[in-house]
Amino acid sequence: MKRTFLVTALALVALLGWLGACRTTSVGIPTDLTEADLFQRAQEASDAGKYTLALRYYAAFQERFPEDRDRNLWARYEIALLRHKMGDDATAVRLFDELLGLYTGEAAAELPQGPRILAEKIKAKIEAKKTGG
Repeated sequence: MKRTFLVTALALVALLGWLGACRTTSVGIPTDLTEADLFQRAQEASDAGKYTLALRYYAAFQERFPEDRDRNLWARYEIALLRHKMGDDATAVRLFDELLGLYTGEAAAELPQGPRILAEKIKAKIEAKKTGG
């Protein structure tokens, strides 16, 4: 009886570990949300100062709708901005640089320019703050 209990307990622990490893950034985010719903909820969370929740909504968007190029650029901008608002300027600058790196080559003219323009402005403010300017 003890052996059966031990085997069952070990199997349960292994199963829970496996399930934990399979979790994604969108855990707890309803799966039936549309692209617009995810963005709306992310913005509402951000406006309410719930930056971590907003990050989860943007991550869920990126995970569920990777083919939506334009909105993914906006999501990348918003994620970097949220990192800045959370006081993690090093990560914010790195994320802004990654975003700005997408605006190279001939295809850059076809991309929405809003994320690029805003990323450049916020990144410049962060860097000016670092240098005391």
